[in-house]
Amino acid sequence: MKLKWNIEHVYFYLVSFIALILIIVGGINITRTAIAYVTPIPSDYQYSFDKAGLGAWEREFGTEMVEQEIARFEAIGKVNAQRSMLREIISGLAYILIALPVYLYHWRKIPKLDLG
Repeated sequence: MKLKWNIEHVYFYLVSFIALILIIVGGINITRTAIAYVTPIPSDYQYSFDKAGLGAWEREFGTEMVEQEIARFEAIGKVNAQRSMLREIISGLAYILIALPVYLYHWRKIPKLDLG
């Protein structure tokens, strides 16, 4: 069977190709984020503090208060990192859930173009 290269065939192959790429990108995003969730790097959510500047804060408010604030900022950073990972996973799922029906429709339509 010889392939016809008219505008309709090119359109369906091109849309199928782009949708397939989006599915792959979504899968990569989900995999990368799942790996980052399982093996987090502490620098992803820790704030860097200027140790010289903390001396003035310690003199003003005490060491205990400064340590509590550092712990609070690190906890906030960890929660924000987890939320960011959740958004990445949802984004990857959205790529897949939107592109998959588009891909399946166009890819299944290609053989019917040759018949009609």
